[in-house]
Amino acid sequence: MEPALDVRLQRVFDRVKLVSGIGDPDAGTMCVMSLVACLAGEGYTDRPTCASPLIRIFAIKINDHMPAEARQRLKPFAPRILGTNDGRDGERAEVLRRALAEELLAELSGQRRAPAGTSNGSLARHFWTRLRKYQLQRRIKALLGRARMNDGPGAGIALASGAAQLLVVCARDTRDAGEAEQYWNSAIGLLDRLCDVGASERRAPGLAPDRLGRLNAHGTSAGRRSVVPDELHPFWTAGLPGGTGAPHRR
Repeated sequence: MEPALDVRLQRVFDRVKLVSGIGDPDAGTMCVMSLVACLAGEGYTDRPTCASPLIRIFAIKINDHMPAEARQRLKPFAPRILGTNDGRDGERAEVLRRALAEELLAELSGQRRAPAGTSNGSLARHFWTRLRKYQLQRRIKALLGRARMNDGPGAGIALASGAAQLLVVCARDTRDAGEAEQYWNSAIGLLDRLCDVGASERRAPGLAPDRLGRLNAHGTSAGRRSVVPDELHPFWTAGLPGGTGAPHRR
C-alpha cells in the first residue's frame, strides 16, 4: 500500500534543500521552480511549462535572495504552482499592482519622527532611512507608472520582476532583522496570493514526487541559472530594474 500523497511530498521536501540558482539534484539542492518541474515530471529545469510565467519570475527572484533558512519556507508552494499556467496572469498582475500601491508604498510612506534628544549618529541613521525609503517610493511609483502604460503580453512579467526586486531590496537593505523578516513575510504572502488566483477552478497536473531520486544530469550545463553571491548592494542599484547588483540569469 502506497503512503498518502502528502506523506510522499513531505519526504520529497525533507530530501531537498532550496538554494540560490537552479541547484544540483544529485546533491539534493534545487530552487523552488526546479522543484516544481521535478514534481510535474518535467525533468531538470527551472522553466516548467505547467507554471505561470508571472509566478515563475516572482518566485525565482525571491528564492535567489532569501536567507537560506527562510528560503525553505517556499517548499510548500511547489505543488501549488503546478497548473498555474492557466491564462490568468492578468489577474495576478492586478494582485501585484494593488499590493505595491496599497501596501508596500503605504508602508514606506509611514515615516516616524526621530525622538527629541537623539545623538548625531541616530539622526544620521534616521536621515539615511528616510532617504532610502524615499528612493524606494520613487521606484515603486515608476514601476506602477510603467505598468499602467504597458498592457502588452510581457507587462505582467515585468511587474512581477520589479515587485520581487523591490521586496528583496527592502529586506536586504534594512539593518533591522525584524523589519527584514517582515518584508520576507510580505514576499511569501504575495506568492501565496498569486497561487490562490484560480485555485478553486484549477486542475493541476499529476504530481510525480518519485522522480526526485531519478533525476540525471542531462542538460545541466545549459539549464543552470548563475547567481551572484548574496552580498548587500547599495539600495539604489541592488536588484532594481537597470541596477548593477541584480543576479545574472538565463
